[in-house]
Amino acid sequence: MAQKASPYAIRLGYNQVWNSYFFTKNGKEQINWLQKDQTIRNYLHLLLPDTDRLKIEYIKNNIFIYLYIPEISLVLGEDNSKLTEIMKGIYKIINDDKVAVKINLIEVKKIYTHAQSIANLIASQLKKRTRSRQVLKTLLMKLASEREVRGAKIEISGRLDESDIAQTKKIVQGKMPLSTIDSNIDTGRAEAITSYGKIGIKVLIYKGKIWQKRNKNYVNTEKN
Repeated sequence: MAQKASPYAIRLGYNQVWNSYFFTKNGKEQINWLQKDQTIRNYLHLLLPDTDRLKIEYIKNNIFIYLYIPEISLVLGEDNSKLTEIMKGIYKIINDDKVAVKINLIEVKKIYTHAQSIANLIASQLKKRTRSRQVLKTLLMKLASEREVRGAKIEISGRLDESDIAQTKKIVQGKMPLSTIDSNIDTGRAEAITSYGKIGIKVLIYKGKIWQKRNKNYVNTEKN
């Protein structure tokens, strides 16, 4: 049988980077930080469901959180009131006065070139009971106008359009070289919880190839 691997996981360390960075002294401390990391992520995704990407770095007594979101004004609120509430919630999760938290907001300008933003957009439209065919049709038109996007694959599964039986709809546009490691593939997943069931969404965006720079100090060691 075929074995499927995550396009993001198999490219880690080559053309993809980790979303969490931390170094621990022992296994007990590692488990503690993993639990806090997951709790912080669940908390932020619950308050900000439109988050495109979330990176967390733990350096000594500092925690740096990088939030990639389409509209920064939704996070800040009036007089940064919403941001202060988010900070209070994070400090409660950490429960350590020595640790300082810093949040960096990064605006995502081109939504249709990021897979997670597209997945979040599909989920929000399905919650409003928009027809799945209409959602996919408009997305194909938007993706066709983006020069950066070389290929796209969108998969929606569940009780679509309030049907009695669960079904899966797939659309593929352009190229999608999943087996080529040097290809730049962005992945996104989301869930739309509706009154008639949960709908799963998976989005893959192909943005061309990333060529690794050759080392200029390379010396040929082959014997003549």
